[in-house]
Amino acid sequence: MKQWNFLREQWSRMIQQMFSAEEAVMDRLASQGREIFGLVWENTEGPSPIQVWRKKDRFEMRFGNRVVQSSCLRSDPNQLLLSYTRHMMLCLLLVPEPRKVLHIGLGGGTIANFLHRLFPEVEQTVIEINEAVLEAACQFFGFEEDSRRKVIIADAAEGILELDESFDLIFLDAYGPASAPEKLISIPFITRLSELLVPGGWAVGNFWTMNGDFEEQCSRWKKIYPTLYQARTRPTANKIIFGRKNGKASLNGSLKDRARFLQKKTGLDMLKMLVNLEKID
Repeated sequence: MKQWNFLREQWSRMIQQMFSAEEAVMDRLASQGREIFGLVWENTEGPSPIQVWRKKDRFEMRFGNRVVQSSCLRSDPNQLLLSYTRHMMLCLLLVPEPRKVLHIGLGGGTIANFLHRLFPEVEQTVIEINEAVLEAACQFFGFEEDSRRKVIIADAAEGILELDESFDLIFLDAYGPASAPEKLISIPFITRLSELLVPGGWAVGNFWTMNGDFEEQCSRWKKIYPTLYQARTRPTANKIIFGRKNGKASLNGSLKDRARFLQKKTGLDMLKMLVNLEKID
């Protein structure tokens, strides 16, 4: 545990140093009249700033540094622009017609928007700790609450204890400026997530690999989910973990047929992403 905490602290310091250097470059470009990005909205009331930047034809959500948490086209916020969000949609090969979905972390709400448009019957619940994130998502990323999308403003570690319903899919994508909160990647938390899944349901987690803790995360998920897959998202350093509740499952040849069908339905390159999906033994 001490080594784990040391690695997290080292990673956080390295990230902050890198971002500070990039900020200095951006400040210099701005002073020369060559500003690349434009800050259009900011909330500084929480532990880290919630920012929305305009970059050409898109909006980007950031938490006070250069890491892009969410991105959407200004003209079409329903598209998934970030590679990791597209790879998370490989879960639709495993759950072709989700009816109830839980999101831990909202960000810009791009995945919720995508599923809302794709599946007219799906009901989605989001747990988001920061109300400013919800405000930004609604104002710039096309997200809105309605009869099929509800948001609970709460610490997810506490919020999931209050839920009394089951879900076909659960997305875990809750990051701060440089890492995920430890309590949201702990064994008690992911155990509770598994309890909220229907039999045969899948949990989908987004993880950075550059901070050196991915193997630790895999070992935790292995203790909870009998079947585990991963997908590497390129060119980023994210990996997506897919864990199935209740028993083992094998991905068979019919998966390519499903990928072709979903590729036509979603517009995503499912066949190309499928190549990146592999079993974790």
